[in-house]
Amino acid sequence: MSYMLEVKGLSKRFGGLVASSNINFSVETGEIFGVIGPNGAGKTTLFNVIAGHYRPSAGSIVFEGREISGRTSNQIGRIGIARTFQAVHLFRSESVAENLRRAAVISRRHSPLAYFTASSEGIQAKLDAVSQFLGFEGFLRSVAGSLPYGHQKMLGVGMALMTSPKLLLMDEPVAGLNPSEKKEAASTIRRIRDELGVTILLVEHDMPLVMGICDRIMVINQGKPLALGCPETIKSDASVIEAYLGEDYEFA
Repeated sequence: MSYMLEVKGLSKRFGGLVASSNINFSVETGEIFGVIGPNGAGKTTLFNVIAGHYRPSAGSIVFEGREISGRTSNQIGRIGIARTFQAVHLFRSESVAENLRRAAVISRRHSPLAYFTASSEGIQAKLDAVSQFLGFEGFLRSVAGSLPYGHQKMLGVGMALMTSPKLLLMDEPVAGLNPSEKKEAASTIRRIRDELGVTILLVEHDMPLVMGICDRIMVINQGKPLALGCPETIKSDASVIEAYLGEDYEFA
């Protein structure tokens, strides 16, 4: 079994507040792995520690056999980990093409001056491939901030793909989307794994989506792991139902 990401005994404290405590899990290469839990459970903190936005208070994070605990987000980005955000983070006054181009340039050069440098042939080829994959060919000249919200979310995904990640961290990828957009997003997430070979770790509240696309799911509550297993196991876990889903919850 090949693990791309291994999280061992991970804890994060903010002063006297323990946001994450002794979390252990592994993500297999080629897997879609979901993290769920109630609001305030520590999901975002866990995500931000893995992405390098916070330093862990204890434990380790191993990516492709290398310890990456405590590295900065830029350092983590350079080794093949990218992320998307719940709220869209775009250059809103720039075109779709320019957003994609800047994402690639910044990931390569890690300098504010990279915003203004000309794109190379390699970046243009990547831009063409990503825009075709996401169906953005007809929107490349559109101003990013003028796009419908669902397209803005997908543009954020495209910006992450411009960095050629091995592991993609997705923070609530369908938050704010309507049912048809959620269905399209679920299909895109599967295609990112199946067609591009990118391993995916996602945090999400939409249970039908999580249960429909994830190979395995970890549930955390009050900063601690509660359950881990395949969707069918999680659906029937009494502790998950009590702490998170509720006895009357029905999976659409």
